[in-house]
Amino acid sequence: MRARHTCAGRPALIATALAVVSLGLGSTATIAASATGPEPPINDNYLDSLNLNAPGKPLNRVDTLTDTRNTTNATVQSELFNPPSHGGGPELTGCDGVSEGKTIWYDFYPDANGIMRVRTSATFGTVMAVMPYDPKTLLPEYNKRECAVNEPTKAGELFVDVAAGKSYTAQIGGVDEAGGELEVLFDYLVQLKPLQAEATLTAQPLSSGVRVLGLAVTAPAKARVEVRCTRGCSPQTQTGRSVGFSRLRGAVLPDGAVLKIYATAKNRIGTYIEYRIRRGSFSKVQRCLRPGSKKPETCE
Repeated sequence: MRARHTCAGRPALIATALAVVSLGLGSTATIAASATGPEPPINDNYLDSLNLNAPGKPLNRVDTLTDTRNTTNATVQSELFNPPSHGGGPELTGCDGVSEGKTIWYDFYPDANGIMRVRTSATFGTVMAVMPYDPKTLLPEYNKRECAVNEPTKAGELFVDVAAGKSYTAQIGGVDEAGGELEVLFDYLVQLKPLQAEATLTAQPLSSGVRVLGLAVTAPAKARVEVRCTRGCSPQTQTGRSVGFSRLRGAVLPDGAVLKIYATAKNRIGTYIEYRIRRGSFSKVQRCLRPGSKKPETCE
């Protein structure tokens, strides 16, 4: 629920409603179970919005977050702050001339610039809207509201550019007061920055390999640089903007050996560099690494 709401009993409700189950890359994470009772959904009111993530915590950028609600008895508020207070004004509803009712609310807090993709699945038409809100006044910024309509005869999705550190609220309703079983899906899409790294290997040619004279790697200050060899050296790891591997100096790498360098950092596309030893010389190949992976891939 909306972190700014302080009604009693809120912590227990958060614990039961917002459990996130991570099912792996490309799968779906469920943030709430279906509510099928006659009561309005727990996120019917603006101040009772469900959180996709807590302020200051990472927003899931791997899984699709889904929530299923029965909106049959959802409402539209004439006063956003009621309950428990007043001063918020009425809900702004509709999109592109399409009317809307029976709304529910979600909040999220991006930790990186990106795109929020919102989709719905229902037997009736829906209106999806996303807008920033002011965490001090709690008021939604209606002048920045973006919306889309999804109807059975025309599948619609909403893509909204979002900025790191800002607070956003999503409003989902039924076209022409329609309500019922409604699934909402959120995807947080972030364009990861590539980590720029470079390596320089100097080596003495031998009849059946090379002797390492030096290896220098430049990378961002907080990058983790790991060096491994298939044969001829022990693994080494350093952190820093410009690092050298003194323990590698003098190592003999035989023909067929591969010297592998992994430069990685959190939420960045890493750099993979390898030197293949052959006939007293070496060749260099550079690839990219997905966050958390050691499997080299072609850079896009």
